Amino acid sequence: MAKITINDQEFEVEEGKNLIDAAEENGIEIPHYCYHPGLSVAGQCRMCAVELEGARKIQIACNLKCKDGMKIKTNSPQIQEVVKANLEFHLINHPIDCPICDQAGECGLQDYYMKYGKYRSEMREEKVNKQKVVDLGDRIVLDKERCILCSRCVRFTQEISKTAALGIYNRGDRSVIGTVNDLPMTDNYQVNTVDICPVGALTLKDFRFEQRVWFLEETKTVCGGCSQGCNIFVHHKKGKQVYRLKPRHNPEINSYWMCDAGRDIYKNSNYDRRATAAALAGVELPLDEAVQIWTSDLKLLVATERMDEIGVWLAPHLTNEELESIYQCFQEGFQINKFFSFNVEQIAQQDGPVDGYLYRKDPYPNSAGFLKWMKKNKIRLALTENLLDQLKKGSISHLILFVPEGDHILPQVQDIYNVLPADIFVTLITAQQAAVESLPKALSIPTISHLEKNGHIENHKGIIQELSCPFKMFEESAPVEEILDKLTQEYRKPISMKSKAEV
Repeated sequence: MAKITINDQEFEVEEGKNLIDAAEENGIEIPHYCYHPGLSVAGQCRMCAVELEGARKIQIACNLKCKDGMKIKTNSPQIQEVVKANLEFHLINHPIDCPICDQAGECGLQDYYMKYGKYRSEMREEKVNKQKVVDLGDRIVLDKERCILCSRCVRFTQEISKTAALGIYNRGDRSVIGTVNDLPMTDNYQVNTVDICPVGALTLKDFRFEQRVWFLEETKTVCGGCSQGCNIFVHHKKGKQVYRLKPRHNPEINSYWMCDAGRDIYKNSNYDRRATAAALAGVELPLDEAVQIWTSDLKLLVATERMDEIGVWLAPHLTNEELESIYQCFQEGFQINKFFSFNVEQIAQQDGPVDGYLYRKDPYPNSAGFLKWMKKNKIRLALTENLLDQLKKGSISHLILFVPEGDHILPQVQDIYNVLPADIFVTLITAQQAAVESLPKALSIPTISHLEKNGHIENHKGIIQELSCPFKMFEESAPVEEILDKLTQEYRKPISMKSKAEV
């Protein structure tokens, strides 16, 4: 550890830590644009000017490592003037289009201008007009006028995604960001450049002009797009519409980044893809009534000791708590022993990076937890192929399906539908409307999406992470644990003699 002094206050910090990070951890802001803790130091913006005792000239904080005895000034009159002058330089050619800019509300240029701005400009030159709305690929739009040439995006493509897709071209006030030979960006990490852009130069097509950031709430959770388990922020409006996902720093798992494929999972949580009400053969009904219908068929099979005709199909999208609830309800409560899934063990063994970085082959967030749950509870899991054979033979008369979100699961749902006997009772528990449409005669019960869950999942490294969501988007959807609790309570209700007489 090292003792340093900032603005006459002494702090104990990690030896060798970047001065900007050390100051921020102790509540002192050093303005900066080009510096990012996940990238190399460029020293381009010159905003992080500080006075270092013993140095002849003003220093930039991003290029200073903390060492014992260091004394720093960030608030002297000289530094304040330097920051103002540098900020004005960044605004020389910047367009005043804040009212229509997606970065408004989270823009470093706006924030610093309000804190450090030089309100009486000394610039008489006209702004250099640069190209606007430049398509950089399938996800990103560039406004060259807004760019302050901090080079964060360029360094990201060189150091993190390893694509070297972006560069700075031309000289002087004609310098611009662009792609190599104007070719579109195609990699799986493009949107990280939008995250780290300190102004509104790079914007996301999916989010562009969709919502103002100050209307959005931020929730912490874990991505469910693959076995990596990237830590993320969910940006939603009052828990009723999700607009985007952004990476949350975790040095053990995803650092400051996430893949573009993972960002797309938010779309599965919104209204146009969600099963929002229980239904039987396409006819909507209240959740409690749906559970009553489900219970009636289960009671009949249990009463006639035909539990071997009940099958449960699962996938590793379920949390550890959901899996335990399924075991307690069906295995302990109903003595059901027929559990089916695909070959999760093989998927886990063959798992690996798809693109050499974060995105992995295993599309499920809790395969490791799923396998441990099976082993702990001594569950003999049969494969989906075995389920299809039993359906063809008529060995199963009641099938319960826990279907995850995402198009990748729909072919397997279709395979099951293709061999369903006409007289089978199917209960489908899912958040995905497309799955409901794939099984039109089933009793469907809507559950919450991955982004709304509370519980724990285990990634491919064996790291257990918590999902902690404070909102539920649709009133009729419910967590798996709540649905199974309703089923158990309904099953325990005594049969009404009056109802028997009426029948």
